Amino acid sequence: MNYIVALPLNKSLAEFMGKKGSENGITFYNRKADDNVIVVLMPTDINEKIYGLMESMLIAGQIVISTENVDRSLGEALIAASLLDKRLIITSENDIGALLSGTSIKNFELSTREELLGKITSHRPESRGALRVDIDKAFNVKGIGTVALGVVTSGTVKVHDNLFNPLGKQVNVKSIQSQDQDMDTAGIQTRVGLALKGIESDELDKGDILSTKQIKRVKKFRAMLKTSSFAKENVENSRNYLVAIGFSHAEAKIEMSGNEATITLARPASMEIGDQLLVARSAAPRIFASGRVEELIEYS
Repeated sequence: MNYIVALPLNKSLAEFMGKKGSENGITFYNRKADDNVIVVLMPTDINEKIYGLMESMLIAGQIVISTENVDRSLGEALIAASLLDKRLIITSENDIGALLSGTSIKNFELSTREELLGKITSHRPESRGALRVDIDKAFNVKGIGTVALGVVTSGTVKVHDNLFNPLGKQVNVKSIQSQDQDMDTAGIQTRVGLALKGIESDELDKGDILSTKQIKRVKKFRAMLKTSSFAKENVENSRNYLVAIGFSHAEAKIEMSGNEATITLARPASMEIGDQLLVARSAAPRIFASGRVEELIEYS
């Protein structure tokens, strides 16, 4: 089985869990053990670039939060996790019961470092529907052509599949690699490298989605938002916020009507109805609201 895990804090724990791989706002750590592959997504710089934390939590199937350091970053990670319906594992270095009592987090598992890998692999990921690969990087390889790196977030991708990019261009999957091994198929939560025919690398951006149907880039959409009780303020109309969806992030204007938000992105992002999003601001806690896409209004 394959597992994508968000680890907001503790580089030494990430290095324990896997070998460092690629980096693009998020640093990937990879571990293969028996029939299981664990890929850890850690924000490259949580202090300066909050979008790495947002994207990693949105893409991952599980979140692991280290309590080695009880500080502001820990509080921020807990608040962000409380806004998502993801499986949560909290390490047991320090007792943070008092911190948790003030959040909406009720369902989580405690784990020692030694137990952690077993706890992660005890939870079987479930596919939610049609094939979808969220792309975080694309480039050209001599003798191969266009290669796209990404995560299978739904369904199963196969060699010779015909997929569409957000602009509707059809591409063919020539080959699939994961953890430096060729494979014929790759299921949900697999970190993949896809060799593609029919598209150039500059026609794929970070955050794009490849699927058996066209999932377009959207500039304006509606979503239902919920705000953390720690925010001490609601979303303000016409104020600038940072919105993340999948591997995409962009500055955004938000207009509220009750709990319904109309969100206009400065840079369009690939999305479909049902996708989760996180909203950040400059004040602490920076990640303070979440939601799901309900209606697509304007495409790029």
